[in-house]
Amino acid sequence: MALPTLPGERKQEDTLNPGQQHSDRRFNDMARAEEEGTFKDIADNYDQDADGSQEDANIRKLNGRESEGDETAGGGWKNTTGTSGVNTKTPLSKKILSLGKKRGGIVGLIIALALGGGALGTFLGPASMLISLTENATLKNDTSSTSLQHRFMRVFGFTSAPEDPICAGSSKSIKCKMGKISNSALNKLAKKGVVPDFTDTVDNTNRKKTGYPKNNPRGYNIDLKDGSDIKYIKAADLTGFLANNPKAAAKILGRTGAFNVRINAWTGKHITEKLYSKFGLNRNGGLADGSSKVLSPVERLADITKKLQEKMPGGDKISSVPNDVEGKVRGHLDKAGKGGLVYVGAVAGCIAVKAPAFIAAGVAAVQLAQVMPVGMDVILSPGAKTKASGVDTANSITPEDADAIGTLLTNKTPRESDGKMTSALDSPILQSAIGVNTSKPAVSEDYTPGYSMLTNKGVIGANKADATLAPACNVILSTAAMYTAMTVSTATTVILSSTVVLGIAKVAVEFIASEVVTKLAVNLAGDAAETAVVSLAKNDKIEKASGEALGDVAGISMMSMFSAAGMARNLPVLKTSQVADFKMAALENEAFDRDMDIASLSPFDTSSKYTFLGSIVNNTQLAVLQSGTYNGSILSSLPGLMNVSKASLSTSTNATEDASANYCDYAEEFGLNTVESADTPAINVAGLPCTGLTKNQMNMGVGEAIDLMINEKWLDEEAVLDGTMTLKDTDSIQDLITKKYIKEDTPLADYIESCSNADTGDYIFNAAGCTVSTAGSTADIDTDLPDLQDPRSLEAMAVFLLDYQQYQMINGNDDV
Repeated sequence: MALPTLPGERKQEDTLNPGQQHSDRRFNDMARAEEEGTFKDIADNYDQDADGSQEDANIRKLNGRESEGDETAGGGWKNTTGTSGVNTKTPLSKKILSLGKKRGGIVGLIIALALGGGALGTFLGPASMLISLTENATLKNDTSSTSLQHRFMRVFGFTSAPEDPICAGSSKSIKCKMGKISNSALNKLAKKGVVPDFTDTVDNTNRKKTGYPKNNPRGYNIDLKDGSDIKYIKAADLTGFLANNPKAAAKILGRTGAFNVRINAWTGKHITEKLYSKFGLNRNGGLADGSSKVLSPVERLADITKKLQEKMPGGDKISSVPNDVEGKVRGHLDKAGKGGLVYVGAVAGCIAVKAPAFIAAGVAAVQLAQVMPVGMDVILSPGAKTKASGVDTANSITPEDADAIGTLLTNKTPRESDGKMTSALDSPILQSAIGVNTSKPAVSEDYTPGYSMLTNKGVIGANKADATLAPACNVILSTAAMYTAMTVSTATTVILSSTVVLGIAKVAVEFIASEVVTKLAVNLAGDAAETAVVSLAKNDKIEKASGEALGDVAGISMMSMFSAAGMARNLPVLKTSQVADFKMAALENEAFDRDMDIASLSPFDTSSKYTFLGSIVNNTQLAVLQSGTYNGSILSSLPGLMNVSKASLSTSTNATEDASANYCDYAEEFGLNTVESADTPAINVAGLPCTGLTKNQMNMGVGEAIDLMINEKWLDEEAVLDGTMTLKDTDSIQDLITKKYIKEDTPLADYIESCSNADTGDYIFNAAGCTVSTAGSTADIDTDLPDLQDPRSLEAMAVFLLDYQQYQMINGNDDV
């Protein structure tokens, strides 16, 4: 995916192009040793490959903790592999631990436990299982990090490049604001060995901690190896240099770099406000709450089950569904008024057609709040805590917590359908969420938010509208259709064809008046059917789920959370025809992540699935999970281990080798398919959209996207330049909306309002309206609006919003 300099774009806006630039070359000497050499070769060559500039304090401590039962070293897990007698040689344990000296490893927990309980037991133990589940669920679902990382070098290059002469002496324009790097960011870079170089009159060693320097640096001195190899790179050449030097790039965006995108994507004010606060998500370890209780297996399972149930939100908001539905109907009709009377009629007809979806959206909003925290509490947060244990010993996961969660996930109960004993790890939906199931699991009627209401025969039967018009209505209810309607005079050009529009008009005859349309929703979801709606929506099965059903809930929860995060980051809904391009971008990111980890981490650091030991641990876990033999017992897992091929014990095998088309191919099940199949939104088994950037959006320049927003007058740049409006460096996107810098009643404002909040449940009926089309396509009405200055503007909306978030994260303005 080449990224040439675009017309009008600053030339220093190069980007990282990992897949294309690195796919045909070996990663480094360590990777070659791993693929061709012996264990001894890797150990001997370790210092040649990993950056040894910092020694992990945790590893130093572990070197001094050899006594059995030392709770600080292994949380009370005793070493049962010791030998008698005096040994004057350096113990193997110290040799291995010293090899794991690179900061950022989980070696402190995993290797210590391996030495205590044996490597195989550790590879299949609850701690490594949680890491594998978290790593692969994140890699499979986290489109926010993928999109941010793919845009990172463009934004970083734009932000850190020499100042544009147009911006000299002024920082009012948003383009000029986004073109400067803060002292906070420069200090982070300097700590990682990327030291900014200013003019001779600037003190490079005494920078302020806050604010901005007078000018951006002219270049950077990059420490490539313990101070003995300093490379000077001009600011304009920095991103190009990093693209070809993964070891240097790791200092900036690697897992211990100055700007770890995968960490930043999940921290900060924006995501806290738009996701965590709305769904009550906590990143404090979830079920791994620091327990050190010594319990029997039965007591342990009862205790962890009780904790999970106490954390699950109830369905006490179900009674508000009828009013919520009425509010949605009124809101859509109010918006439709901007498109004229004919368009109001079409929307009214579509509300009749999509009435079950409107009701399901209200129910989904409540059920989503119930399901959403489960995956975080059971897997993601404990897994993240386990990974961090190698660095932050004060907040390490305890062996008791890891064992309890492992017990919960491997506990077998009778499956409701056939009585077969299954565990959470047997769930096809959970396995799909972590990438080991590449087929297409069935939608769960019990646990997918809103699905039981969407498919309820009583609700569907009460709807007298022609359901065959639903595909057309999926487009008509989009914001793009409304803006098209505002610019034309006849109904036949609103969407597709006169036949379709006339069909909708017939349905709409009795629903033109908003009060009548509102009564439709009230009659279906309100007075007459309120009792039925509440009883259907009240889902106590979520609280009682165990075995495979618990896996269904956890899988749906994680898919929902990652999708909701993509929406919160203002990513568009991908069309099914766009999924493959986004998948390629994800693979490019993964290739470069692998480069950086291999270049900068110890081969024995299992916090990464790409190192020598990390790849073995991860792929052993996946192979056993995929075989369906995992229940925490080594003996019971042997059948799965027998299927672990030589290829699966290499870094080239991972959970992303999946059929993405299957993963995002549920639009028809949720009634969201469109007339043109290429325009159908990509929907996952949880009913939420697959979000991400299109190929055009990935390649768009930072300045280009800003200019498109300004030229369309969707941003009030004039008010900023004439001084009637002041933008602060700390302004969030919400601040830009509140100040009305992002103008009301524009496609940009409506896109943010309609497509950014999963908590409303509206994704069940409006996902098709949150897609973007490729500029210039004759088949797509939403990029052929008569009043657009440039058809690329609709594509640029998400690019501008994501880049602005990235700029805030780099400069520390998003920090909590």
